[in-house]
Amino acid sequence: MTQCPNCRQMIPDDSAFCDQCGKELMWCPECRRPKRGTSCPVCGNDLIPGRKWQAGLGEASPSPSPVISSGAEGVVEKSQKVLKLVGSGYVLTLQEGAFGRRGGIWPELSSCQYVSGNHGVIGKSGGNWTIADSGSTNGTYVNGARLSAGVATPIKAGDKVRIATLDFTVQ
Repeated sequence: MTQCPNCRQMIPDDSAFCDQCGKELMWCPECRRPKRGTSCPVCGNDLIPGRKWQAGLGEASPSPSPVISSGAEGVVEKSQKVLKLVGSGYVLTLQEGAFGRRGGIWPELSSCQYVSGNHGVIGKSGGNWTIADSGSTNGTYVNGARLSAGVATPIKAGDKVRIATLDFTVQ
């Protein structure tokens, strides 16, 4: 038996959906346990939807897909690097959207009492990742500087990001 990460009820180990709350489970291919969110807070792997997991399609994390670009030097292939915020016991995969205690792209933050309900937004501008604060009570910081509400600030690998009381490094 395993515990549903949504309703905390015990369910069979091979479940694609929780038979108590009905939600589809998201499985970590490394830890082999259901988790909440889009990435495993323990190992950082992308989570696999229960139907794919049950069908045996989630045994390994997919490798990053190549990006083909053409320019003056001909066709160039580059790997897309997936950036993550790592720290404070979480691994949060960067994806566009709002985040906060009330939900959004990182449901993992729903239990963090100092994160505002609608805390901030992750976006992309010109191919670069950005983070903006949405007027949160405890603030969002990049490399120690508090962000003004609504101002998108670029972030890159190595930057330090603080969301309320949670400290992360962009990797």
